Amino acid sequence: MTIRTALPVPRRRSSGAVALVVAALLALVAGCAGESTRTNAVSVSTGSAAPPTSTVAGGPVTLAPTWPEGGQAAVSVDDAREPLASGSAKRTPTASLAKVMTAYLFLKAKPLAAGAPGPSFTISAEEANRYPERLRRFESLTPVTAGESFTERRALEALMAVSASNVAHEIARWVDGDEATFVARMNRTAKELGMRDTHYTDPSGFDRATVSTAADQVRLFRVAMREPAFAAVAGVRSYTDSAQITKSNSNTLLGREGVLAGKTGFTTPAGGNLVFAAERRIDGRPQLVVAAVMAQRKGSTAAAAINASETLIRSIGTP
Repeated sequence: MTIRTALPVPRRRSSGAVALVVAALLALVAGCAGESTRTNAVSVSTGSAAPPTSTVAGGPVTLAPTWPEGGQAAVSVDDAREPLASGSAKRTPTASLAKVMTAYLFLKAKPLAAGAPGPSFTISAEEANRYPERLRRFESLTPVTAGESFTERRALEALMAVSASNVAHEIARWVDGDEATFVARMNRTAKELGMRDTHYTDPSGFDRATVSTAADQVRLFRVAMREPAFAAVAGVRSYTDSAQITKSNSNTLLGREGVLAGKTGFTTPAGGNLVFAAERRIDGRPQLVVAAVMAQRKGSTAAAAINASETLIRSIGTP
């Protein structure tokens, strides 16, 4: 059956029908973490009933997402008020998805014009000296030297394309002077954006105590995508480091299935994670779809999250 959460249940029902409605609502609460309280006229289907719809500015759109078997995922279509979510709504380590917030706050503090390199910043001796330690901890890095200059755009491309954790920590220093103040800014912004299940302890996400949910990551990414500079750097296909070595973006979905931008993440505690934006046609109308897949436990890279995300986006409209 389909339960339309924005509509009242008709009064004339048999006791059997009422029991089915109650059971469906209980399952909805358990599986969708509060989706039944949405005010954007979302209907969620169970069993083999009709697919759900989500109301956006142009009217209702029909969704039938193919969710990952494990972990958690969420999808938002265009300007729908709340994401549809699947799986556990439990907080889970973000891994490098935390860098989405770091990039977003960097751009809010230092607005970047389209195509411009932006201001230049200098790598600190402290961060340069930490490179061997970070390498031993298997953090994602880009080579840096003390005093090396990074433009804002180059730093953002290193952050988003090759997930440079050392650059994430330097951005915290460039914006706020120290990491603790920047992390406080991250948590304050998360609260302002309605990310109720997110808590940051570091700017890179390597710390397993930096946690969130797929729905919260969708909330953040759709706001970040409104910044043209963010959309540009989150869609960069490769990055060339100071040694002139070019590395491809690990998000192999870029450029396929309408995917415009995204951010991967992987640590052993987090599993594979991906948040992304794609242009799709749904019910004949072009829509921006933002989705996140988290806590994918197969393998030792973000590949499982990328594969699950590809299946998910293919089930939502057409490119």
